[in-house]
Amino acid sequence: MFKKLLNGLFFIAATSSLMSCGSNNDHKWEVYKSGDGGFSINMPAKPEKSEKVEVTPFGKQKVHFITWKPGVMSIDKFKLFQISYTDCPDRFFLDTFTLLTVMDSSIKLRKLDFSEKEFKDETIDFNGYPAKAFIFDEEKNNEIVMVKQCYTNHRRYDLCVVVKRNQGTNNEVNEFFNSFTIMR
Repeated sequence: MFKKLLNGLFFIAATSSLMSCGSNNDHKWEVYKSGDGGFSINMPAKPEKSEKVEVTPFGKQKVHFITWKPGVMSIDKFKLFQISYTDCPDRFFLDTFTLLTVMDSSIKLRKLDFSEKEFKDETIDFNGYPAKAFIFDEEKNNEIVMVKQCYTNHRRYDLCVVVKRNQGTNNEVNEFFNSFTIMR
């Protein structure tokens, strides 16, 4: 009996040690600086860079992505931290009305990535930049998606965080969004 209990405790300790190893490695935060993108942001270490051509309000354009996802062995509260950026033609920054129209169009396209159903977005001031934002609470997948899109220096920046529901992620989410700055 004692030997079975000891083996069970060893198995639990080994399993939790394995899980915490992956989790701790995934969660080291650092300042990510993008010279090409012209920004810096605090996010989990070792994000991956990629790019692809997508349909934007400006037509088909190359979009640059910096993405962090937890490791395979990590059972955790986060599913994604991502920032993407794309260049915007100068004509969209000529006046406030045109910029607001582009912002509305862009956020509507982004919301379609998560649902065909209409849900609320809002116009915000995001760290001093004109922006649109939404929160999409996906019950069936047990996740919450937060997106903020801002426009500055003739670029659109799209910041996205996906977290598991009811996991207490406010500090990390706030650190990610609040640390976003444009490098001059």
